Amino acid sequence: MSDAMSPVIVYDGSCGFCRAAIRFLLPRLALAGVAQPWQGVDLTTYGLTEDQARARMWFVQGDQCHGGAAAFTAWARTGNAGARAAGRLLSLPGITRMAAGVYWLVARNRHRIPGPWEHTCTL
Repeated sequence: MSDAMSPVIVYDGSCGFCRAAIRFLLPRLALAGVAQPWQGVDLTTYGLTEDQARARMWFVQGDQCHGGAAAFTAWARTGNAGARAAGRLLSLPGITRMAAGVYWLVARNRHRIPGPWEHTCTL
């Protein structure tokens, strides 16, 4: 696993939407850690398989490993005041389930979302 003090975001580096989202969110929300495309890391370092990495983004910090919407929630808690508030909101009962549904919908359709990243996903 990773160092407890150094969170890592493992995401799909072949996806233009994912790359754009990471580039947008990191500086604006002052999120901690480093973002690593799964295609360029030893996934076993983070306790992940390729199938897991293909399926969703991951937030790894020490022994903690969160995937999908839970990864975004945990990552948000490392950021500025607005990001931390979003992380708390996304942790509320009911909101957690809704966030998981939204994450699933976006993840399954990211290659269809209009933007400069269109047609860049290898899905």
